[in-house]
Amino acid sequence: MNNSPDYLAYPVIVSNHRQSTSFRRKLDFGHYVFHQNRLQIVKPTVDTKLPVVHTHHILKLSKLQGEQKKFDKIEYENKQLCQKIANAHRGPAKVDCWNEYFSKSLNRETRNRELVRITMENQGILKRLGDRKPHYDRRSLELDWQAQFKALYQKYNQISSLLR
Repeated sequence: MNNSPDYLAYPVIVSNHRQSTSFRRKLDFGHYVFHQNRLQIVKPTVDTKLPVVHTHHILKLSKLQGEQKKFDKIEYENKQLCQKIANAHRGPAKVDCWNEYFSKSLNRETRNRELVRITMENQGILKRLGDRKPHYDRRSLELDWQAQFKALYQKYNQISSLLR
């Protein structure tokens, strides 16, 4: 700070005796020191600290659990393959790679039930047809047909005799 004997607290346009006193210099110096102390303890209004770190952002347990499931599955499949290899070495030589594909239909039971139902209905209809007695006389129909045939034959003979 300026300790010159011509210390002026403010720029002077028109000076008076109160502006150049040593008392005023002490007051201004006190205000200056107070201001410097306040600048030292002031905190920024913008938070520049790191954000709070949550463990679930860093250590993702669901990802670890998924990886553990994959490893368990691989271990299980490896164990199965080892057992198959051991069985192949222990037992006699045989073919174990048959491609047996079974059709897995979701409505197979429903189709089977429908087939059984239709078969039962057909058997019932066949039984009713077999039990049924005819209500017409076959013998009389044959005699009637023979009579018509004889009449037709006689007409034919008459017409052919006329044309000759």
